Amino acid sequence: MENKIKDAQKRAVQYWFSDGLAELSAAAIGLLLTLYFIIQQILPLASFAFIFLLLFIASFGIRKLMLWYRERNTYPHTGFVEPKKGMQDRGLLGTAVGFSILLSGFMIYTIWHGIQTMRWMPVIGGAIFAFIFIMAGYRTRLTRFYFLSAFCLLLGIVLAVCGLGDLWGTAFLSLGTSLVLLAFGLITRAAYLHQNTTNLEPPDEH
Repeated sequence: MENKIKDAQKRAVQYWFSDGLAELSAAAIGLLLTLYFIIQQILPLASFAFIFLLLFIASFGIRKLMLWYRERNTYPHTGFVEPKKGMQDRGLLGTAVGFSILLSGFMIYTIWHGIQTMRWMPVIGGAIFAFIFIMAGYRTRLTRFYFLSAFCLLLGIVLAVCGLGDLWGTAFLSLGTSLVLLAFGLITRAAYLHQNTTNLEPPDEH
């Protein structure tokens, strides 16, 4: 009985990613992050707080747009399922808090000792992306998120080693992550539309 409940919960979480809209919206947000880091690099005197606020509002708008479209496209065709929220899973919540504390401690340590972390920004960003996708992969049991986590970490390391360790490197990291998310989203979306189109076709009459 317990295994059936866990399987149902897993399918409910996977259903959130079945139409590809989550990856497509995440790719759009990643492109906004890319734009933010590029602006930071080429406009050193710009008001970054204001720009970040605009990007945050735009990201929130992208998510709301995705939910609005899903309510009018996905749910009418395949139904509505609300997965268990991450905050309700104490294990995931504790892991997220622990990672945040470790990351904050690392940043405080580098600032305290005067260690320059600019050249390692893509590695730090890659580690953050990798952690997010590992958490998503653990919750959904979808292999593509584990691939994404390894890709982000490896790309961050490569960028830092190649000398793109500043804001340009972080921008390339965000861009690369967005492109992979876009590819996954388009493939998942195409498979979802094909499956539902096939299911809606009337059976052949003999």
